[in-house]
Amino acid sequence: MSKKALDLLSRGEFQKAYFLLTQELNKDPQNLEAKIGILLWDIAQTDKRKAFGILEFYYALLFEFERDADRAQRRILDLIYSLDWQEDQELKKISHSVLADTEGFSCISYEDFKNFILTKSDFKEAFEDFSLSTKIIFSRKEEVYEFLNLLIDEGYADLSMQYAENISENMGFDLNLNQILQKALKNLK
Repeated sequence: MSKKALDLLSRGEFQKAYFLLTQELNKDPQNLEAKIGILLWDIAQTDKRKAFGILEFYYALLFEFERDADRAQRRILDLIYSLDWQEDQELKKISHSVLADTEGFSCISYEDFKNFILTKSDFKEAFEDFSLSTKIIFSRKEEVYEFLNLLIDEGYADLSMQYAENISENMGFDLNLNQILQKALKNLK
């Protein structure tokens, strides 16, 4: 089924491909080809040419390693993760630049925010002190995910959902954000 989904991706039928890929991953979370498909689908949400280029390279690797699909899959996953790491590095540079430009504004890094809330006995009080007057600056995607999960765990599932929805509107689909949205929905009930 993953091959069918990848073919759908290559034809630009993203929603159908995503549906098949998520079904495949739900059946087998270790399915490397389905993981590749989901990652390519995610990339295609913001850069179709990049996603199609990686998919073409994947097909070339499959042809080259004709009897070792696992090797081709791992090489493509390494490539995708490497590209993601490079984007994170660029985000860090931009974030540092923004921090330098906004010294006159009330901003705090996520790391400093975490340290501050640890000094307070009440998360709600600490969070409200910051949320009204201070912008939290994230330097990595993982910090955003951690923050959104923290909000859910501390009883702010609705706020976490709002942030996650806004982020996904700007970034496109992100598997981690989707999981956070599902967790937030469960905590709203």
